[in-house]
Amino acid sequence: MRAAYLVEAGRQVSGSLNLAHTIRRSLTACVPEFADWAQLMIVNRSEATFTSLLDGGVPTTTRRPAPPAAQSRLLLTGRPEVLHVALITPAGDSAADGLSALVPDEGMRAEVSALRPADVLGVPLTARGATFGTLTLARRAGTGFDAADVELAEELAVRIALAVDAARRYTERSHVASVLQSSLRPPELPKLRGVDLAARYRPAAGDAEIGGDFYDVWGGDEAWSFTLGDVSGKGVEAAVVTGQARHTVRGASAVDRSPAAVLGALNAMLAGNTSGRYVTAVYGRVTPAPGGAGLRVELGSAGHPPPLLIRPDGTVSPVAVRGLAAGLIEDVRYEPVTVDLAPGETLVLYTDGVTEAGERSVREGTRRLIALLASYAEAGVEALVEAVEIAVVEGAGAVQRDDLAVLALRAS
Repeated sequence: MRAAYLVEAGRQVSGSLNLAHTIRRSLTACVPEFADWAQLMIVNRSEATFTSLLDGGVPTTTRRPAPPAAQSRLLLTGRPEVLHVALITPAGDSAADGLSALVPDEGMRAEVSALRPADVLGVPLTARGATFGTLTLARRAGTGFDAADVELAEELAVRIALAVDAARRYTERSHVASVLQSSLRPPELPKLRGVDLAARYRPAAGDAEIGGDFYDVWGGDEAWSFTLGDVSGKGVEAAVVTGQARHTVRGASAVDRSPAAVLGALNAMLAGNTSGRYVTAVYGRVTPAPGGAGLRVELGSAGHPPPLLIRPDGTVSPVAVRGLAAGLIEDVRYEPVTVDLAPGETLVLYTDGVTEAGERSVREGTRRLIALLASYAEAGVEALVEAVEIAVVEGAGAVQRDDLAVLALRAS
């Protein structure tokens, strides 16, 4: 019977990686099969969270800045403790029989007091060599906890500890991933005088909201900058380099906004990085065109697909700007080119996830992209980038294998 109970309890507590669900499952594995009341205390940094369950009730939770004395002793010694709760204590004081030391919350103590006289057993929760919590059990008078019960409770605590620890680690990693996603999520495009901006970003299937492609636009009406790039590889490691690359480009532009200086700084950062990853990127600085009509764009490229220039008549041509991908060798000189955008002309930057979607070759993908852009020469930039995204999704079929990013800027 005891072996069967442990097997079933182990199955029950390990059925979820959600921490709150795992705690509830652990309590219901204890109550009422093994005890009349159960409490889990989980210590996270300096805070202790208590969740209890009484037979026939619902779980309740409370928090304290630190565990009480008896709970701290369990954490330090790693040895179980049994406490007898008498029927009556002097002046009804639960502290007299030590109950408050194991059950610090008044409402939870009332649940145990309703079982008086009772026996209370506390056992530590230990996983990966660290004790991070306790399991406290209570039984009505007459049942108590003998040596075999204490041994069973310790074995049960091992299963609960493993399940709770796995859920805690999963929760912590999810939080880290969420923070990382927030820091890497493409920024909102600014509103700048003399230009219409639009962008789309879509990570590869299975990469949630993070990936290796990035874009950014920053600055003021009289002088602003933009970049779009692609980090080699996929997943979280590529996403970390993505953040480094984006922040390096921004930081370098605050010192010297020329493409040669900014891409040189990006190359220096990556060449000294032990990750072994490289980045292809386009960077541009923008000022009003001479005479005030349109925009002057000074472009630099680090091994990236050439930007495409769209004229209002539907003519599409690549901008002949070239350079070595950043991070491959230490000393690289980037040669910029200058493009003047007349009002109505559009510059489109994109990553290879746009041209390599599905089974098509880069040449075929580029040809199709040019044809699509030509047909949207007079459409708004939002409609243009949306059409590119839709075409990529449809071309990728069931699985999008690569990230995509596209940025369009039109002189207005």
